[in-house]
Amino acid sequence: MSPVSPGTQVNPRHSGHAHLIVVHPPFATPLQPNERPPATAHDPGTARAAVLSLSTVSAIRREYAPSRLEHPGSPTNREELDGVRAAVWGSTVKISDPALVEDGVLASALEDEFQAQRTKHPDARIVAVCERDFGASYTKILVAVPGTPDLMVEGFDELEITGDPRATLAAVGIDLDPLGEGYDISDEGFFDYEGVLHMLTGGALSVYTDEERFESAFDVDRSEEGEDSICEVWFP
Repeated sequence: MSPVSPGTQVNPRHSGHAHLIVVHPPFATPLQPNERPPATAHDPGTARAAVLSLSTVSAIRREYAPSRLEHPGSPTNREELDGVRAAVWGSTVKISDPALVEDGVLASALEDEFQAQRTKHPDARIVAVCERDFGASYTKILVAVPGTPDLMVEGFDELEITGDPRATLAAVGIDLDPLGEGYDISDEGFFDYEGVLHMLTGGALSVYTDEERFESAFDVDRSEEGEDSICEVWFP
C-alpha cells in the first residue's frame, strides 16, 4: 500500500487503541480485581528496546522524557499514528501502538505481533488487546500462558470465546469461584473482561487518577508492515 501523506486526518468517527503486555518470570502473586499494583520504577532503556522489537517499527525518531502513565488518546491524524508508548516495571513490559489495532475484518497486525512475541518469549505470559470503533465496535483479546492453550476473545456486538478462560486463569493462580457472579463465564453470565485483564497483567492496563507509575513515549518510523496496517485500518 502507498504511504498516507503527513497531515492526513483520521475520520473523526473512527477511534481505537491497542496494547501488548509481556510478563516475564518470575511471576508475582496475581492481583485481585480491586487491588492496586505497586509503583515499580520504570526502565526507559528496556522500554526503548521493546519498542524496537515490534514488527510495526523500523526505528525510533524521537524519545520523550518519561511521564506518568495514562490512557492513550485515539489518534487524530497520520503523525499521531507514529506515536508509541512503552513502560517496563520489573518483569512487566507494556506497549501501546495504534499500528497494532485490528478491525475484525481482514487486518491481522495484533495477532501477528502476539504470535511473534510468543515465539520470542516462550516462558512469558503475553496479552494483546485492541478496541476499534468505526461505526461498529470491535474488541479482540489474546492471551498466552505457558502450559495451557491460548485464549482468544473477540467480536462486535457480542464477544466470542475461543479456549478455556478458567484453565488460563487457573494456570496463573486465579480462582474465579470466590469472586462472585461478575466472574461467571457461562453463556448467560456477565464476564468482567477488564477485571480479568487486570489480574492477568498485574494491573498493567489499569490507570489511576493519582497514578504513580511512569512510561516513555516515542515517535517512530514505520516498517512496511506497520505502514500497511495503518493504511488498512485507519485509512481504508
